[in-house]
Amino acid sequence: MLEVSFVRNRGSRDRVYVTRSDGTSAGWDFPTYGDGLPHDLCHLVVEDGLGLSEGFWGLVDQHVDVGLVNNQPTLLRAGRPLVDQPGVDFAGLIQAEEAVALLATPAVEVDHVGDIGVVRLDSTSVGAAPMDAIGAQLGFHLPESATATSITAIRDRLRQLGIRWRALEDGGSMTLTFPGTADR
Repeated sequence: MLEVSFVRNRGSRDRVYVTRSDGTSAGWDFPTYGDGLPHDLCHLVVEDGLGLSEGFWGLVDQHVDVGLVNNQPTLLRAGRPLVDQPGVDFAGLIQAEEAVALLATPAVEVDHVGDIGVVRLDSTSVGAAPMDAIGAQLGFHLPESATATSITAIRDRLRQLGIRWRALEDGGSMTLTFPGTADR
């Protein structure tokens, strides 16, 4: 199992610590999302819930690291950007990114004040945006493992983790596990 701790640092970059299934470790800072769940945490929940072993967390388990290159988060292997390495298959990562975009989006809320509807994104909840409309606009598709049951379970878990994340004190953490690539 891959074990991941997400550390909330209010007012500065948050941090992730990883122990891979083979016992090696990695870690990186990431921009804070405030009360919103970290993007990498959303990846873990979505990839786990859909059984995606070749997405972001599968790559991390296979010794891909995250680092800053030109101040942009970049996937690295042996200190070199993964996109510059021949033969790397990004299909699993693309599939995971599409699934996260569709399942872990902030909710679209509409408040009515008289005859006026005010639309806002509610960053404290996830998954209430009209998934089919977003997917059609972006050309994104969910994998076959995205059943009504798995989608509901993913959204419920993200909501529960969102509540826990918002309640964390400065320096508090949440630790989650992900089946290692050898375990799938």
